[in-house]
Amino acid sequence: MVQLQTSCQLKDNLVKIEKFIRVAAQEGAKLIAFPEVMNIIDSHTPSYSESDGGETFRLLSRLAKTLGVYIHGGSWSETIPASKKHYNTSYLFDDKGIVVGKYRKIHTFDITDPSGQIYRESDTVTSGQEVVVVETPLGKLGFAICYDLRFPELHRLLALKGAEIIFNPSDFNLMTGKDHWEVLLRARAIENGVYMIAADQYGQNAKMLAYGNSLVVNPWGTVIARAGDGEQILYADIDLDGLAEIRNRMQTLENRQSEVYRLSENAQNVARNTDGK
Repeated sequence: MVQLQTSCQLKDNLVKIEKFIRVAAQEGAKLIAFPEVMNIIDSHTPSYSESDGGETFRLLSRLAKTLGVYIHGGSWSETIPASKKHYNTSYLFDDKGIVVGKYRKIHTFDITDPSGQIYRESDTVTSGQEVVVVETPLGKLGFAICYDLRFPELHRLLALKGAEIIFNPSDFNLMTGKDHWEVLLRARAIENGVYMIAADQYGQNAKMLAYGNSLVVNPWGTVIARAGDGEQILYADIDLDGLAEIRNRMQTLENRQSEVYRLSENAQNVARNTDGK
């Protein structure tokens, strides 16, 4: 997992990203994950977006194939034809350079923080509509992005769809990150019996002061890798046998009372009350 401080210079960022990937692969990584908005952060949103096959896409695809690794590209801005908005999109490339997973951020960051600063991601980002889990030789991988972390419903749906590992690439604000980041990641891991892989941006960028503290959390809620200050690579071992053992001990997913409550991907499928209201 790579913690970045992404700048407003696309070319420089991509050169740096390639170096990190090559080092991680050389050190034996089988899966390499990046933060949200990994390729460029500018004060103008988006100053750069790309369709499938764009510059960032091509780089990660080529490196995944050349080095024989899986790469989760964090996220970047995906162009929407004939629209002023874009998607905030994650791509997963397999070890042959093929896209095997694609997720568009569902929950847009629309808040006013305690200092009065207003953030309205929905002004520029169109929400995705699909809950995504991909089965791979490395495990069943679920997708979320940054603000999605605050919505346990999404993570529970991912677990119910079979996710064993959930990515939560982020550009998390220092103001809230210092109090909520680790707590939320550990909670999502514990309540769903999953690994959480959360690569975060670090330091001041063109949008905000990012919290850093990239984490990998195991299904027991233990932090097994934590970034310090600055850009860096973190390494962690994912133990799916250990995951199964923890799930067998706690059995949270099996003990859900679905006859009392129901969680549905589609609002049209939400169960009605017995009185029809």
